[in-house]
Amino acid sequence: MSGGSDSVKDADHFLVEQFQSGDQGAFDVLVERHYKRVYDYAYYFTHSVEDAYDITQDVFYRAFRSLHRFKGDSSFFTWVYRIATNACIDHRRRRRTYQNIELTEAVIHQEDVRTLRTPERLPDENAYNSEIGVHIKEAVRQLPEKQRQVFVLRHFEGLALQEIADILGRGLGTVKAHLFHATRKMRHFLTPYIEESHVAGEWPVEEESGRT
Repeated sequence: MSGGSDSVKDADHFLVEQFQSGDQGAFDVLVERHYKRVYDYAYYFTHSVEDAYDITQDVFYRAFRSLHRFKGDSSFFTWVYRIATNACIDHRRRRRTYQNIELTEAVIHQEDVRTLRTPERLPDENAYNSEIGVHIKEAVRQLPEKQRQVFVLRHFEGLALQEIADILGRGLGTVKAHLFHATRKMRHFLTPYIEESHVAGEWPVEEESGRT
């Protein structure tokens, strides 16, 4: 499913105009329309309910703070996904930094733990709860970051290649190349667990183009 249909764009454009005219309630509607997909996107990258929740909250906080400057050069959907991508990258960088810091006893025993709201269901809950889903999850985790971004947006979020290029700020040829290599790796990872014909039908290898 593409996020850039005319009806979605028109409705989002109207809501953005309402918000920029002073109707803050319009932003609540935008959040309702896009929350789940942003959350799912974050979850595919973190495989953590808590981290995905935090990232999603951060995405819409950033969007709220910046929406008055949004000029409509892209769709709201593309714009908010670009924010989500940057938030996921920032989260990963922070995590790597934390992993390199020796934890002190004070940090380990800190009591400043906040209660998070757990979404009612995880994305593709049935698949992720199955044995095959575990292998899919691990295969996605093993993809290089740029390839994983493209693969998730294409096959889990259902976006068109040009939409992905716009969101990630990469050339269309580069996006195609990342998708080509990501799909081949996914098929290689999963063939021992899933019938090869099924993997090929689910994720066909699209023609390589551009740089990796």
